[in-house]
Amino acid sequence: MTIRQSAPGNWKREPLVWMLIAIPFSAVVMGVIMITLAIQSWSGLVVDDYYKKGKQINRVLARDKFAYELGLAAAFKLGADGSIEIRFDPGVEFIPGDKIVLEMVHATKPGLDQRIVMQKHDTRLLRGEISLPGSGRWNLYLQTGDWRLTGSLQYPQLADAELLPNYFVN
Repeated sequence: MTIRQSAPGNWKREPLVWMLIAIPFSAVVMGVIMITLAIQSWSGLVVDDYYKKGKQINRVLARDKFAYELGLAAAFKLGADGSIEIRFDPGVEFIPGDKIVLEMVHATKPGLDQRIVMQKHDTRLLRGEISLPGSGRWNLYLQTGDWRLTGSLQYPQLADAELLPNYFVN
């Protein structure tokens, strides 16, 4: 019986060796890619002081509840010339509050958000002027220090919206 010894092959020509090298190398490459993406797309914290923001939620809920108890509801209408008209429901005797603010918050572009102080023109009518710089979905917040109504508007497809208290009774 003869035993043949083969000459040792060159390790560079073995596919198994290259596969064993490629697995950790690909992990290093993917790690570098992920770190690069994380650094380039970092947008910071959503809220710096999340505890303080959390405490403010209770105040917002109280304003929603107060608007619900008052029976406040309104219709929002945006004119082609940028005029805003907010008409409260007939059941509303008067609009409580001196300084009534309308915040128009763009759903995806915070740089387009606008804040308008509305003027009382009647016992149930508010008016104001705005120039919307972009289309898309706008969240509407009509508020004073005591109450708040919310709604949404898909501009320019719709120019009307309903503003209601965001309060749910359990």
